[in-house]
Amino acid sequence: MSTRRTYLDHAATSWPKPAESVNACIDYQMQLGVAAGRGAYRSSERADQIVSGVRSQVAALLGEKNPTTISFTSNGTMALHLAIHGLLHELDLRHTHVVTTSTEHNSVLRPLALLEKQRGLRWYAVPCDAGGNVDTVALRDAVEPSTRLIIVNHASNVTGAVQDLVAISEIARKAGASLLVDAAQSVGLIEIDINNPHIDMLAAPGHKGLGGMLGTGILYVRTELSPKLRSPWIGGTGHYSDRLVDDFSWSESAESGNLNIPAIASLGEGVRWLRENHDAEKLRLWTDRLIDAVGREKRLRWIGCNESREVMSSLQRVPVVSFTHAELSCHEMAMLLDTTLGIEARSGFHCAAMIHRYLGTEHGGTLRMSLGHTSTDADVYAAIEGIKLLGSC
Repeated sequence: MSTRRTYLDHAATSWPKPAESVNACIDYQMQLGVAAGRGAYRSSERADQIVSGVRSQVAALLGEKNPTTISFTSNGTMALHLAIHGLLHELDLRHTHVVTTSTEHNSVLRPLALLEKQRGLRWYAVPCDAGGNVDTVALRDAVEPSTRLIIVNHASNVTGAVQDLVAISEIARKAGASLLVDAAQSVGLIEIDINNPHIDMLAAPGHKGLGGMLGTGILYVRTELSPKLRSPWIGGTGHYSDRLVDDFSWSESAESGNLNIPAIASLGEGVRWLRENHDAEKLRLWTDRLIDAVGREKRLRWIGCNESREVMSSLQRVPVVSFTHAELSCHEMAMLLDTTLGIEARSGFHCAAMIHRYLGTEHGGTLRMSLGHTSTDADVYAAIEGIKLLGSC
């Protein structure tokens, strides 16, 4: 058994983290270790400054000048919940319609299904093609007069396909609907400017493409939309603690309770590291090599774009490669790679319940290899050797 660990699951969480990101978390715990917004003493004020600084960094990364548009959550799932439940807060949603896509993560699909069951929400998921791409014409046609929200998964965590946010943003604008973007797989890997295209809300975890520790999520909400939202939770805010009922602002209710400041400090260093080290061309080249390796094995089927190499080279995607085997299940492939070569790859449905019926993988899912900023040439070489091994089985 190989003693080298080859990590190919960056779509779940990035690893290894940049040293600066890890050290920021440790330094916070060792030097400060206090809660933000809970005291007037110097170390607590320093904690406030760290949170404010990282908030500004994240806003700037998204092309936003106002840092108060960014709220921190415990993960990407809670950021999506905050956006969905914050906008769709009425008890009776029978006359409210939402359009989303079949590529979505369960963090979107399950809340919508629950709101349908509990409050009568009407929603529709636009199908995708065999590569995970959503037809924007079909999405436009799915919009109704009662559509208040359009939710789109920017980049698929199964195929790596990237959706056309420019076209979708225009559809939302013409429909008078808010646009929520799940950027879990794209933020930090693809440049995003929330003003071009026009994005109303954007949710993402801090521990994937942004290089922070586990335990943070971010939600951007456009300034003019925030008065229409109602946070689904409220608790300790650090302000007006003698009051039980008040007109609590969106930002302070959204961040009720203690923030995970060690992880937020780590996120700040991750964003700083990202600005200096992001190499989109390298990630693209590595991804192409993995796709080519899968394509050379007759017993393997790549789950992705069926276009020509010329067309594929012009399509934007994130470094995610999924495939299946003619005989082995995806779980068997993952176990074989781990036990023989020390390769860690994700098997199954990847918490995306609907997309597999369109990919032809609904009976077992896929084996997914995903790369990140701290991947190396050695990781790619090991992945190709693993692909060859599976192709020989």
